[in-house]
Amino acid sequence: MYSESKNFSSKDIWAFWIACVLIAVLIQLYTLDVLPHLQQDEAQITEYGRLVLDPESNWSINWRLEEKKPLLLWSYLGPLIAESSFHIWGGSGIGTRIASILGAVLAATMAFGWLLSRDVVKYAAFGLSLAFLLDPLFVLSQRMGRVDSWVIALCLGCCWLIRFSKYKNEKQKRLLIPLCGGIAATAALVWPSAIFLLPLIFLELIQSAPTKVEKRGKWKIVGKRFLLFGLGGFITTVLLLLPILDNLVLILSDSSAMISGNIDASKSAESRFLSFFSKDSWFKLIKALIKTWTPFFPMLALAGIIICRKSKLIIAFLAALVLIFASLVYEFRVLYLLPYFMVLSSGLFLNGKVKTYKKWINKTAGISLGLLLFWAVFISLGLRTSLGAKVKSEKDRNKILSMATNSIGAGDYNVYLDFTYEFYFAGRSLGWNLYTPYIQYSQDEQGNWIRQNDHQPEKDFLKLLADMDYALFYEYMVTPDLEKQITSSGLVEKQVFDLDTESEPIAKDRSRNEEILLYFLRGREKYGSFILYSRMNSLNSSL
Repeated sequence: MYSESKNFSSKDIWAFWIACVLIAVLIQLYTLDVLPHLQQDEAQITEYGRLVLDPESNWSINWRLEEKKPLLLWSYLGPLIAESSFHIWGGSGIGTRIASILGAVLAATMAFGWLLSRDVVKYAAFGLSLAFLLDPLFVLSQRMGRVDSWVIALCLGCCWLIRFSKYKNEKQKRLLIPLCGGIAATAALVWPSAIFLLPLIFLELIQSAPTKVEKRGKWKIVGKRFLLFGLGGFITTVLLLLPILDNLVLILSDSSAMISGNIDASKSAESRFLSFFSKDSWFKLIKALIKTWTPFFPMLALAGIIICRKSKLIIAFLAALVLIFASLVYEFRVLYLLPYFMVLSSGLFLNGKVKTYKKWINKTAGISLGLLLFWAVFISLGLRTSLGAKVKSEKDRNKILSMATNSIGAGDYNVYLDFTYEFYFAGRSLGWNLYTPYIQYSQDEQGNWIRQNDHQPEKDFLKLLADMDYALFYEYMVTPDLEKQITSSGLVEKQVFDLDTESEPIAKDRSRNEEILLYFLRGREKYGSFILYSRMNSLNSSL
């Protein structure tokens, strides 16, 4: 399947891979709890998992104000991973991040095996896979407790298994190809973004056909394999939907509402297709790569496109771009281009092709791979660890738990979190019923997220506040108009908390671009100040 290196046996290089991955994980664990600050995504994804187990819950941080119910999601396996990790690693909420890192390790390992099976020289397969694991954008996803890593792990595992099946007999292929379809279906039920890796899987299906047959016969074989793949995917999907069958209609309705917001449902089919040719889409893509500190992988991939000219792989890559541009271009959609960058780059290091390239190409490719790996290690293990170590005590999650315990305490309280997701895991560990409106974000012309209509419809917002025992807001978010709404619902200010009294003041002379770059590197510098409002009877009972 691939040629042996003179320096490393397969056993040796896998042992070296495991050692390097373990070191990388241990370094990340040191600052995993504080960098970045606790994110909306990790709280919401975990909440989707809780709702899988309790779909009739009368509270949620994914609360639909008008419908007066939680938002349910059909891709439930990823949220279940997050929810399970919350129960395993406790109320600090760090479990979601640990689970995401484990998924990333699996994804990078699948990538390593897949690249080796594609006949990439061992040192390059190793370097590309490790650079993928430590890519700053991929590490950001891991540190935010997202489930992208598990989706990518399953999809790359599917690619590897299809490549592996190429060397098996027909009987074995008839078992392996449906299994691959089942793995792909599972990935889609982990998180819907699996669709962006389908072109890569389909490419492997096409390339798995024997080459020494006439063209018509080859496509007949490919067609059969697609049928087997689809059959496996269909059966797996049906089986995995059985546990949520009772609520499936409601779940599909909720999921449709969420997805329509995430793909900008106002666009026509024509405008979605034409977005591929829009300079704004390309600008947002480039900006997403720059602000997440991921400039080198796409450059190496571009070199692979120009030099290797693998037409089928380029078409698969373009198909993924079309899907992303047709939906919504943002950081965690762009993340799904990393596997394409990796395999496009690998064309520069194929065993049979390296000797045919000019010396300067091989030398430049080797230096570029070294630079790519150095950048990933420096940013993800060096710079991020250094920044995290500086705020280790300042961003200690026990501050949040201590504040929650001392100000409200354990109990079956209705607590409104005004997008103060830092208190989600602490609140759950204390037994609170937590409410946060589920809102749709939008993008400005430069591709930055903006939040509007946080408390709309107003009448539904006021009704929700009227049922709360407590409400927790960022101090800077409480405007005079919002304060009037809060007090009109019967809530009064109980306390203002500043969790950063010992910290250095934030530098105010940074440009907007500098702030964005730093935000994607380390998150917010401070927890900030919070205002806690309480209903009078709750206030009296706590005195």
